[in-house]
Amino acid sequence: MNIKIRRQKTEDRKQTSCLHRLKPATTHCSLLFAFCFLLLLLVGKVFADTQSISDISYNVIRITDGSSMDYNPEFSPDGKQIVFISKIDNTEAKKKGEFWHKTPFYLNLWLMDSDGKNRRQLTSGEVQDFAPRFTPDGKKVFFVSNRMNNKRDVWSIDIDGSNLKRIAEIEGDTEHWRTVQYPVPTPDGKGLVLILYKKESVSGVWFMDIESGKTRRITSGGNGDYFPVMSPDGKEIVFESMRLGNLGSSGDIWLVDTSGKNYKRLTYENYPELYPAWSPDGTKISYVANKEGIIDIWIMDRDGKHRKRVTKNILKEVWGRKWLSMFNYNDLFDAGYYHVSWHPDGTKLALTTWEPDKKESYLTILDFKEDISKVIDNLPEEKKNLSDYTLIGEKDLTGGGDWDDFGPSFSPDGKTIIFASNRKGNWNIWSIGIDGVGLKQLTNGDDDELAPVYSPDGKEIAFLKSSKELLSAYDIWVMKSDGSGARQVTEGFKVISYPAWNPQSNEIAFVSKEDKGPEIQLISLSKVGQEVVNTVSRVISMWDTQKPNPVMFPFAKEEEQREFNPHKIMKMKKMVQEENKNERKVWSEELLLLKKIFEIPYPLEEFLYKIDYNTTGDRLIFESNQTGNINIWSVKRDGTGLTHLTKGDGTYLNPVFSPNNSKVAYTRKLNRRSEFDYNTSESYDIWIADVDTGEEMRINDEEQTDWNPVFSPDGKKIAYVTNRSGDFEHYNIWLLYLK
Repeated sequence: MNIKIRRQKTEDRKQTSCLHRLKPATTHCSLLFAFCFLLLLLVGKVFADTQSISDISYNVIRITDGSSMDYNPEFSPDGKQIVFISKIDNTEAKKKGEFWHKTPFYLNLWLMDSDGKNRRQLTSGEVQDFAPRFTPDGKKVFFVSNRMNNKRDVWSIDIDGSNLKRIAEIEGDTEHWRTVQYPVPTPDGKGLVLILYKKESVSGVWFMDIESGKTRRITSGGNGDYFPVMSPDGKEIVFESMRLGNLGSSGDIWLVDTSGKNYKRLTYENYPELYPAWSPDGTKISYVANKEGIIDIWIMDRDGKHRKRVTKNILKEVWGRKWLSMFNYNDLFDAGYYHVSWHPDGTKLALTTWEPDKKESYLTILDFKEDISKVIDNLPEEKKNLSDYTLIGEKDLTGGGDWDDFGPSFSPDGKTIIFASNRKGNWNIWSIGIDGVGLKQLTNGDDDELAPVYSPDGKEIAFLKSSKELLSAYDIWVMKSDGSGARQVTEGFKVISYPAWNPQSNEIAFVSKEDKGPEIQLISLSKVGQEVVNTVSRVISMWDTQKPNPVMFPFAKEEEQREFNPHKIMKMKKMVQEENKNERKVWSEELLLLKKIFEIPYPLEEFLYKIDYNTTGDRLIFESNQTGNINIWSVKRDGTGLTHLTKGDGTYLNPVFSPNNSKVAYTRKLNRRSEFDYNTSESYDIWIADVDTGEEMRINDEEQTDWNPVFSPDGKKIAYVTNRSGDFEHYNIWLLYLK
């Protein structure tokens, strides 16, 4: 029998080794070395290395001999077995240069006991099987495979190698999906959380019911969401996200509830953080971070607090060399290199390690001897000082159905948001608590009522109202905050903006459509005796009508916007909507173009401008094309002191002041290009600029369209409009939570 013997290396940075403590004589040394030799014969191929960080130590135990490329170890629910991937190069295809139609490597799944013994092959074939996960009962393994028609779908197999079954034909049944990645069973075993790539879109986290095969989207995707895992109690999902525009540089760890409504950001670094995993009791989350080229394992509380680095250069530069400059998130084979699995007793972590300049890998166990969640209590906490207006969470407030919502406005106490919605047919004014509770309809007329805004004392609401016969003609109305006592306050003006209420007086600013272009007007609401007297005064002309007006329909491409006037746009939007209702199966080339441009409805014939007062009521902010590009400007209420605030590229829309007047929030439109896709798309995201310096800060960066921001009274939240809910077909109100 041939037995390979590896010298057992022991390095203890915390304690003195037993060899040094004994200082044996020659006889003692001989006996000791003989004992060590026998011990090595017993453990065979196992390599052990004791490491330490601060006040904790752990054993590093290699359970494979490094003769093959093995990675992505995952413990079984009882901790007795490990499933992993073994990678085999397709050398014949490489020699023949057949990469274009044959994969340069094969991936199969293997099983072994958790001590490295009893290694046996689970799947076979010239295929790519990866991302294995045990079912909660430990009887099956779910994984992704291309073994049928080279389509990556979810498969399962019994741990004895029988009953190989394709359980999710997501890509095979429809052209709606590109691929599926990383399925993880839910704790009850009835579903999977997984990554789905829609056609012409980035990845998002989805839930799939195993029995019915029905899917439900959990996250919007942003720039890509990856590696989802449901918490042991089934209430939340942790995942890595590129939603802040950090594709190609770094990702953050986020948490979302299973409804997909409430998001919490857990990490904030500008280096990659990925592959989150739950501790068995659900109180901790581990993840892998690449900090300045050094890759280590970190652990934090479930809410993101008490972040601690658990390993310290344990893998030195070895793991870092395996970190690709940027592995392709659309082909996540190699991402399993960084997979970390918790032993169900909470005392061990399984991962993959390498030696320098060695292609093959080692499946490795970090044995902490005690519950890791308790062991790390003495480790120093890594604290992060967040800058003001850092995004810390998000909430889907009004989405979830076949309707559109827009024009949010906070009540003065910050507890309620009013908005316009067509959820019952006409556009009406609605209110809802910021906790998503207490939805209430405030208006219920036959006409459209839009763009509500609270008065400074919260007792009244100003809004726009139009008749069906005159869709583009709006007047400003005012009603009590409960929806009663509505009265008209403008007449003879074509109002084309959200009304803005002066915080210091009973005055409303608006934009009117005049012969020479849009103009900012002020209307003072006052009483002379029992008679209401409304006085209107002009402030400034805000638009150069001789310059292009791409703001007319902001969500179409610029080259397409120039081809249509507002009335033609409205007509074609209606035509596309009618064709959708008729469930047209075949679209002409012309209708396909219109469908692409006008698929997502904008409810008005003309774009509504946005103006806003500062809190002292002496200055207004607005969008203007006076320089050719659409930027943000401010002006004193008497029409003097015109100031150019933003000067960047792209289109700037919907400006609002922060409560302390130091910042301005707005929508900015920029072209975006994926790191892995040569196609260029347009992005509408929420930004903030400093009023004095003009310095800009992106708040979010989603694949979808985000616009119409408004600050909460405390400045810690922004309500905005986005089509991130549902299937991206409707606009709803979301909240951004800021530091």
